[in-house]
Amino acid sequence: MDIAKYVGLYLLKNKYCCLQGLGNVEIKRIAAQHDGKELISGTYYATLNPMGSIDDAFPNFVANNEQVSIAKASNEISAFIQESKAKMALGSSVVIPSVGQYVMKEHELHFELDAAFALPNHPLLFPIDMPAMAHAEAQKVKDEPSFETYNNYNKHRIVNWNMVAFWGFIILVGAGIIGWGILYVMNSQKASNTMLDQAENPSAPPTELMVSDTGAQQGTDSAITAGNLSGNTLDTPSFKFIIKEFKTLAKAEKKQKQLFSYGYNVGVVNKDSNTFYVVNTIKLMPSDTAKMKDSLSRMLNPNGVLIMK
Repeated sequence: MDIAKYVGLYLLKNKYCCLQGLGNVEIKRIAAQHDGKELISGTYYATLNPMGSIDDAFPNFVANNEQVSIAKASNEISAFIQESKAKMALGSSVVIPSVGQYVMKEHELHFELDAAFALPNHPLLFPIDMPAMAHAEAQKVKDEPSFETYNNYNKHRIVNWNMVAFWGFIILVGAGIIGWGILYVMNSQKASNTMLDQAENPSAPPTELMVSDTGAQQGTDSAITAGNLSGNTLDTPSFKFIIKEFKTLAKAEKKQKQLFSYGYNVGVVNKDSNTFYVVNTIKLMPSDTAKMKDSLSRMLNPNGVLIMK
């Protein structure tokens, strides 16, 4: 492992390099000056601090470039420092390629830059040798066709038909459950309406008593008589339940239309010119009148339903 080469590269990149035992080398530059007649270009010089400092940046730099562990790189650096000291003790210098050299002068360690030294003006690139396997993988990726167009993407796309079938089954099951729920609700509502109609009119539609405010009492009496005759025929009496009382015929008819829309068969009966009843005629046994009264009060008039006498 050529540590001297990496010392030079590190100095060119960072302008300093710290080696324990060889000190801390820094490369500095004197700016260009003009002496009044001509421009003197800037020059570089190196300073060496024998004490140095603890810095792991250079071992990391060597380890990354050599693709080895930091511990191995540190051991190689330590061996280079020991060899360099031995050489300088014999009067030799330690050359750092493209930068300068370590020399011992009068028992003092110095670092001298090369006479033609100049820092490059462009970033330094440190190529790393690519292993044969990595090179083969890179070539394989390069030779593979790229999916640059939508058509190429469709050719190479893989469809997971198992997942398609699974989600299709889930959708069908969900649709079946929703449909069954809708039918169940509709059938329940229909059965409820049928039971309510049977409770209100167990044998035949009730007689609707629609009267006006002039000459209506005679028609009312006739309708009541007809209802009584029909009830006597079936041996089941009819009872008229007063749903609500109004002062005008218009309001009573409005209430009647509202109850018609709810499915109730009701009629309007006038007691006099200022009193109109909305009544519901139901055939049932006298023993069931109290239950029917409570049921109608709960559904149609919380204030209470009366039986018309």
